[in-house]
Amino acid sequence: MQKRGFSNSLFVAELRYIQSIHETGELQNPDGLVGQFLPVLRRWNCKRLSQSKIDTLRTDPFYYYLDARTRYYDKVFLDAIADNAQYIINVGCGTDTRAYRFEQPLRQKEVKVLECDQAEAIAIKERRAKQVGKNGHVTYLSVDLNDEAWPAFEQWLGQHNTSKGLVLMEGVSPYVNVETFGRFLRLLASQLPSGSRVAYDFKLRGIKDDFGLIDRTQRPFRLSADRKDVADYHEEIGYRLDYMEQGAELSTRLLTGLAKSRAPLFVEDALIQLEVKH
Repeated sequence: MQKRGFSNSLFVAELRYIQSIHETGELQNPDGLVGQFLPVLRRWNCKRLSQSKIDTLRTDPFYYYLDARTRYYDKVFLDAIADNAQYIINVGCGTDTRAYRFEQPLRQKEVKVLECDQAEAIAIKERRAKQVGKNGHVTYLSVDLNDEAWPAFEQWLGQHNTSKGLVLMEGVSPYVNVETFGRFLRLLASQLPSGSRVAYDFKLRGIKDDFGLIDRTQRPFRLSADRKDVADYHEEIGYRLDYMEQGAELSTRLLTGLAKSRAPLFVEDALIQLEVKH
C-alpha cells in the first residue's frame, strides 16, 4: 500500500457505486452501500453519469472484473462467518463495506472485524463508517505493508489469535514490495492458528510488471500463473493452496453473459485462498 492508495480506493468505490445504480441483473454490483463512503460530490457525479461515459467504462476489462471480484470476496467473507471464524482481518480495506453490509451475520456469530489501511485512509474510513451506522464490532488499525515491521498489528493478532480467522487482502499485493509482502505472509502463517484462511489476489508475472511501481514500491509483488509454482511458494511459507482462479475465468464464471458478449476480459490477475497449516 502506498500514498496513491486512497485515491485508487475512491476510484474503485466509484466503479462499484456506478455498477450498483446503473447496471441490472448479474452486472449490478451488490455493494450499494459504498456510495455512503464517497464524498457527496463524487457520489452525485456517479449518479449523473452520462450513458456515453458508462459505455466507455464498459470497454475497460477491469470494469466487469471488479463486479465479479466483489461477488467473489463477498462469498469468501460470508463463508468465513459460516465456518465459525472468530475474526476477519481486512488488510488494505479502503472503501470496502463488507463489515457493514454483513453486520447482522457478523453480530449473530459474534465475529470481530479488524480493518487495516494506511494512516490517512483508515482515519477517513473510520470517520465515514461512524456516519453509516453501528460499528462496535469493527476495530480500525493503521498498517502500511511496505513498512519493515507491524508491531501494533502483531499485538492485536497476539490478543485475538486463540481461534481461527480469515485475513482478506483485496487488490493489495500489486502495490507492495515483493520482500515485504512475503514477510507479511510469513508473519500471518506463523501467528494465525491452524485452519485459518488467507485470501488475496495478485498480478501475474510478465503482465504489466510496472503496475504499482511508484513511491516506496520499487519491486511490486508478482507470482507465476502456474498453479504448482504458486502452491510451492506458499507451501514453503506454511500454507496449503486451497483455491486458485484467474481473473478472466472468475469473470465468466460469475457473470455468465460475458462469455458470449464482446466485452474484454481482465487477464492480469489471479485469486487464491490459502489455509494455514502447522
